Amino acid sequence: MNTLLRTALLSPALLLTLVLMPPAPAFAAPNASDNAYAAGTRAMNQQRWNDAVADFDKVVNAHASRADAALYWKAYSLNKLGNGQLAFDTCVKLQTQFPDSRWNKDCKALSIDMRVHVNGPDVHINPDDFKFDFNPNIDVRPRVRVRIDSRSDDPNEEIKMLALNSLLRQDPARALPILRNILSDSKSTPNMKRRAIFILAQNKSPEAAAILHDAVTGKMDPSLQRDAIQSMAVFEGKRGNDTLAEVYRNTSDAEIKRAVINAFFISHDAPRLVELARSEKDIEVKRDIVSRLALMHDKVATDYMLELLK
Repeated sequence: MNTLLRTALLSPALLLTLVLMPPAPAFAAPNASDNAYAAGTRAMNQQRWNDAVADFDKVVNAHASRADAALYWKAYSLNKLGNGQLAFDTCVKLQTQFPDSRWNKDCKALSIDMRVHVNGPDVHINPDDFKFDFNPNIDVRPRVRVRIDSRSDDPNEEIKMLALNSLLRQDPARALPILRNILSDSKSTPNMKRRAIFILAQNKSPEAAAILHDAVTGKMDPSLQRDAIQSMAVFEGKRGNDTLAEVYRNTSDAEIKRAVINAFFISHDAPRLVELARSEKDIEVKRDIVSRLALMHDKVATDYMLELLK
């Protein structure tokens, strides 16, 4: 009986770790991120989802070579914990930081019981379609049946948005008025408006920033505000957080508040989240803030957790 077969019989979790890890030179000792990745896969195999999230976070924070895979498995573990929105936010990080990663295709399917739109049409996922098997002889990523619903009255909408994206890169002065018109026109489909927001957020010109600011602050179609908040977090990071904090202070809409909370989580702004938690009167919204702080592995977040326990 060879070594690999004995490993399979004695420890399926260990074999999964070996399968997922690329071969290392014989002289290379495992480093901290390798150990954390291995610990994360063991935790998943034992359904210790909180431990898995913590272990994969260590790999991500170390900027290790498998950080993209760690982000995917972190999202998967979050989803197993019932944190579908946090799983989605983690997938947004993966798509932003590693746009060419092979894990993006699978990560887009991890928002359960919700409609998501990451650089494309809405994706509807049936939780019953999710199957996960740690059998080392097969692909360990989940298999899903994804149903795409573009909900567009215009069969050429995709082509139009591709052309507009190209025009924005080549001639922003002509493209930006078209984008603003799409966002303000009642005849534009919701899907087209969401794509327009996504395209707009990637442009760094002051004019594009001004349009995105209007969408984020609710001066355009109110249904776009959450999409705009998310896009600002993804493409501007902490640079947009002053604006988002202002939005939070000026709204009584719990869903808009949650969108800002998710944005601060995406940009890893623990001080802002602690500030929101201390002032928030709605216990359900405050619980959402604390749940994100608990996953951030940030000293400010940890200090606040200790503060709550006093």
